[in-house]
Amino acid sequence: MATENEQLASDVLGSAFFASPYASMILDWGGRILVANRRAQRSFHPSASATDRELAGLHLSELTRCDADTVLSRLRKGAASGNTGFPMIGNSATILAPETEFRVSLLRAAAKGERLMLLTQDQLRANAESLRQMNELRSKLRGELRQAREDILSLQETLLTMQAFARAASHDLRTPIGTLIGSLQFFSDNYADNLPDRALEFLQHMSRAARQMDRLTTELLDHSVSTAAEMKLQDVRLEDAIKEACDSLEQQLQTCGAQLAVTGKSCLVYAEPTLLHLVLTNILSNAIKYRDPARPLEIEIAMQGRGREQWSLSISDNGIGLSEADRYKIFQPFHRVNPNIEGSGIGLSTCAEICRRHKWAFEAQGELGRGAVFTISAGAIRPPSDPEIFTAC
Repeated sequence: MATENEQLASDVLGSAFFASPYASMILDWGGRILVANRRAQRSFHPSASATDRELAGLHLSELTRCDADTVLSRLRKGAASGNTGFPMIGNSATILAPETEFRVSLLRAAAKGERLMLLTQDQLRANAESLRQMNELRSKLRGELRQAREDILSLQETLLTMQAFARAASHDLRTPIGTLIGSLQFFSDNYADNLPDRALEFLQHMSRAARQMDRLTTELLDHSVSTAAEMKLQDVRLEDAIKEACDSLEQQLQTCGAQLAVTGKSCLVYAEPTLLHLVLTNILSNAIKYRDPARPLEIEIAMQGRGREQWSLSISDNGIGLSEADRYKIFQPFHRVNPNIEGSGIGLSTCAEICRRHKWAFEAQGELGRGAVFTISAGAIRPPSDPEIFTAC
């Protein structure tokens, strides 16, 4: 008859068995489940209720993808070696390995003296395998990250070399081009009267080509600056930046008789002043260049926002406009909306690059024959509650 201490030990062991975080089952020597704890219920019998003894009476083969003979063979070998594994068909989401590993311990029933087997899911081995896979993946990711960093450094070196070449080439080309333009102008001023019409025509072609080349090298230099210039961001009053851009183009605006209006409330924006000036002058120069000869040029610059993180600036004109297809292509280098109008096609790609570096959105809209609108924005803009303030440039 069991002593009081033996009964207490039996109760404690039984409670530990059912409360164990590891799936455990006690099987008879024939492979039939006598008792299973709650974790085994949840792991290997997902359709079972919370009743702890739902698995009792089932043969272990009913929970695996093996037949009864294979299960018995594995159990007998596991009893000798201390561990075995089965491809369980229960709640596979809780199983990390293709086969669930079990530790096998031999027991003997106190009442009848028959041999029993205790199967406990070998979570440590599964965790070790999972950890090994995670370490392999981490090592692989570290290698890929190291390679990506090396590739980025290589690309940065290549980019810096290309930018330095573009700046040097653009700068060095301007000297002989300036000499050529000056020589052609001197020749035209002093010898044009004695030239035949055919020679004058060729002289005009050469002068126009030289000026075009000068503009191209200037815009190439601007573009290289836009991609490589150090970003010294600071607060810039948007209205002041617009006024400076208008002042720098005052002669061209007056020559074409442009009517220009600035609307909206000014705000502070966080920008690199030189690059912001380059964007504004490029857009305004495009409005002048692509104006409609049949009507006076009208430009409206509209400001909106609350500063820094939330603002927008749109520059609209009543020029020749652009098609739906061109509204995206114009940001590509060397794309020109109208090949009959002088230009290099670099200006707007420079603006797009500057906006990208500032993390601003830059969009173009328009309609052929009705003008174009270029919008620069940062953050989401709400409609202003205050009345607009109209200013003049």
